[in-house]
Amino acid sequence: MGIALSSLRDKVRYLTEDLSESGSDIYTYENSSVFTLSEENATAINGVYKNDVEIGSSDYSYDSTNQKVTITASLTSGDSVEIKYAYYPKYSNTEIDNYVQAALSHISVCRYYTWEVVDSTIYPDPSKEEQNLIAVVAGILMEPDNKTYRLPDMSIVTPKDLPTIDKIRRAIKIFKKSGLHGKIDVI
Repeated sequence: MGIALSSLRDKVRYLTEDLSESGSDIYTYENSSVFTLSEENATAINGVYKNDVEIGSSDYSYDSTNQKVTITASLTSGDSVEIKYAYYPKYSNTEIDNYVQAALSHISVCRYYTWEVVDSTIYPDPSKEEQNLIAVVAGILMEPDNKTYRLPDMSIVTPKDLPTIDKIRRAIKIFKKSGLHGKIDVI
C-alpha cells in the first residue's frame, strides 16, 4: 500500500524544531498587484487586507511555488496591502522530503531495511516505530549538531563531537536492538 513521503514531515519538523509560525507583510501598492512574501516557506494565506479591511479569498490568489500573492480586487496607488500567512522558518517541504529520502538510503546502507520511494510514496509501509527511526535519521542529517532528538514516544541523546554517520549508525543499531519505542538512549 505505501505511505506518503509527506506523512513524515510533521515528525521531522518536530525533531528539528521547525514549527509553523505566523507572518505578516505590509506593502504599499504602486503599479503591480503581485506581492512576494518575505518568508520562503509559506504554507497558507490567513488573510489579505486592503487599507485594514479584509478582502475575500476570491479577490486574490496564492502561488505557493513562487511565494506570490496576486490581488484581483481593485487597487489604487498608495493603498496599503497586508498579507497574513503561516510559514515554516527553517525548511521547505521539498527539503524535508529530500532529507527523508536520504534517511531511507542511510537506513538501507546500514542494513536495517530497504524501502523504495515511488511517486512520493514509501513502499512497503514502515511501522510507526520505523517511521520514528526514519524521522530521527532525517533529523540527524538535517541538524547534526543537535544533541537531543525527541518524539512523543522516544528520545535519543548524542554527543556533539560524534560524526554524523556514526550517530546514524548507532541510532539504527539501538533501534534494531530495542525498537526505540518509549526509549531514551544515549548514543
